[in-house]
Amino acid sequence: MSQITTLRWPFDRDVAFFAEHGIAAVGVSVRKLEAYGVTRGARLLREAGLAASCMTSSGFFPLEDARGTAEAVARTREHLAVAADIGASCLFVLPGHAPALSWEEAAARSRPILEGLLDDAERLGVRLALEPVSQLRVDLGFLHSFGEALDFVDGTPSPWLGVVLELNNAWIERGLYDNMRHRRDRIAIVQVSDFKVGTLAASERVVIGDGDIPLRRICRALVEAGYDGWWDIELLGSAIEVEGYESVVPRALERFRELWT
Repeated sequence: MSQITTLRWPFDRDVAFFAEHGIAAVGVSVRKLEAYGVTRGARLLREAGLAASCMTSSGFFPLEDARGTAEAVARTREHLAVAADIGASCLFVLPGHAPALSWEEAAARSRPILEGLLDDAERLGVRLALEPVSQLRVDLGFLHSFGEALDFVDGTPSPWLGVVLELNNAWIERGLYDNMRHRRDRIAIVQVSDFKVGTLAASERVVIGDGDIPLRRICRALVEAGYDGWWDIELLGSAIEVEGYESVVPRALERFRELWT
């Protein structure tokens, strides 16, 4: 369960509530962990018996600003070290944004930045997981689909560069099932939520089973393709806030378990 699901709760409340409800691992929020304290947070996770599935998010490289990019790279290096400290398998990274650039120009600037982080990733044992975002969020990144992100990382042979398969965006993509079958090794983590057809805003998700994504079919296809990594439940938006986290978290967990029955 991602700490983004319980966006307004502090780190320690997340940990206590997740552990109480039998959740195996936490998708750790960079902001929440830094606010609570990395050393304290790592200890709290251990004491609660919770693994860290991932840490989200870093990067945010302003590709038209050399000084800003250098500062963002330094922060990302720090986040990689923190992710290693808490045992996270991957660090979500937004690959850079520059609305005035063409896609090709943005990619050309982003690639050497990311490749410059791969030695740290390998040394620390934390995979960089590129995070595609909605086309409405060009302020966050230039990669907007699973397939596009796969094409981008395929230009870098290192296994320490992967992609977040965010089902809320990817479920309607052309070639989704072929990509899951043939490029499964590039999937760093799978992010699970649901989407209600007719939604007209980015980041308006609903609890698993309340929307229209064929999650049972997609998740089972991933397993059949050999995926054996973490499933990160990340819910956010007005429906989540209205229902309340105390209801959303256990209901989402139950609905996720039902996908396999």
